[in-house]
Amino acid sequence: MAISPIELRHKLHSNPELAFNEYKTQNILIQSLESLGLRPIIIAKTGLILHIEKDKTKPSILYRADMDALPLVEETGCEFSSTNGNMHACGHDIHMAVMYGVIKEIVEKDIPGNYVFVFQPAEETIGGAKYVIDEMREKYKVKYATALHVTDEYKLGEFASTEGTLFACAMEITAKFKGLSAHIAQKHRGIDALKHAVEFLHEFYHSNIDTNEYGKRVLTGFGKMFAGNVRNAVADYSEVQGSIRGETLEIVLQTFEKISQNAQKYNGTIEKGSLYPPVVNNSKLVEKFRDFVSKSGLNFIDCGMKYTGEDFGFFTMKYPSLMFWAGVRTNDIQYGLHNPKFLPSDEVIPFLVDFMVKWLIELSQVSIH
Repeated sequence: MAISPIELRHKLHSNPELAFNEYKTQNILIQSLESLGLRPIIIAKTGLILHIEKDKTKPSILYRADMDALPLVEETGCEFSSTNGNMHACGHDIHMAVMYGVIKEIVEKDIPGNYVFVFQPAEETIGGAKYVIDEMREKYKVKYATALHVTDEYKLGEFASTEGTLFACAMEITAKFKGLSAHIAQKHRGIDALKHAVEFLHEFYHSNIDTNEYGKRVLTGFGKMFAGNVRNAVADYSEVQGSIRGETLEIVLQTFEKISQNAQKYNGTIEKGSLYPPVVNNSKLVEKFRDFVSKSGLNFIDCGMKYTGEDFGFFTMKYPSLMFWAGVRTNDIQYGLHNPKFLPSDEVIPFLVDFMVKWLIELSQVSIH
């Protein structure tokens, strides 16, 4: 017997896994989909793809849900809380549960249309979308691609998106500083890599890099730092990890070059990490979505561009696409994404399942040419 989307959410939330390690997640999804009489195909190592095709003469609508979690200790105290040191603090458990619910509705109610459902690994880092698309090649004829992302910035029943760039181009960066270790009693014999990192950060925090000639179209920040091996010796190595977010790839790369030049002054180098292209919505699909939301008696919000990074940008590069925020706040408390207390209520799942089924049906009938 097939489980409900809420039951699936609880299983997934209890077993969060990091990028390209979503093996338990993958198995839970396979068992759930097989209980519906379906046979998903493994893609990009830990992902899944499912093609439901009712009419071979027509193209499909691609719908994507991300799978991976964050290395964050959960503090929600819920009965299905994670205990493995990871957490679905970005709502990917909701994304997967909703998409499973949509699939369940389509199968059980024999809803017409052709759909490609992608359970995608490694969204939070590495950029799993690129690997999925590379493996898909041209096997599926896709008309449009769509995806949602939950957030408690908006209330349940509110949907936010914008024409053009919704999410910025995002690039992970790592600043590395080399030194020479020496006992603290003879620190003059060493080269302090930690000091170099601190001096680099001091210059960074006193610069105007976020308000330079690129205006507010670029944001740069560092969120993780480590150095050395012991407390009583000069650090021979230090590392600072961060991210650059900008409206275009060109702006991100220009900012990277400027930061690289600054790091060199402190015996450091900057390395590029995962690079996510901007999520660019098709303007005509945004117009259709705005009308659909309004006709459904719900609220559409034009949120403009956000500096959030999202690898759905790889899909928007290949297909006419539409991504949007789905509000999930059901009370006055707002924690925000990537917070150890972020936990949307189960009640949002059936609501979003119903919404997405209707949106996919609408999208399959849309022509933007």
